[in-house]
Amino acid sequence: MTEAKKLWEIIERWKVNRALLASKMHMPKGTFNNKLNPEHSSDFDDKERNLLCQILIEMRNDLEQVEGADFNEALKILSK
Repeated sequence: MTEAKKLWEIIERWKVNRALLASKMHMPKGTFNNKLNPEHSSDFDDKERNLLCQILIEMRNDLEQVEGADFNEALKILSK
């Protein structure tokens, strides 16, 4: 499995906002979606792929800062 396909699967599985990712990459949403689609002929170049990985790592790091959050309380808020 290619790295691009792995990235596509992660973004699909977690329903990550593609428009936001495209914006952070300074790329039109359509171009981003075409490059992300494993069945499309275009692909991310190395620089773009590295930038996408850096953005996802930044998101992971932000989420790690929330590790002390009480998820039971969050579920109560969401279920109201």
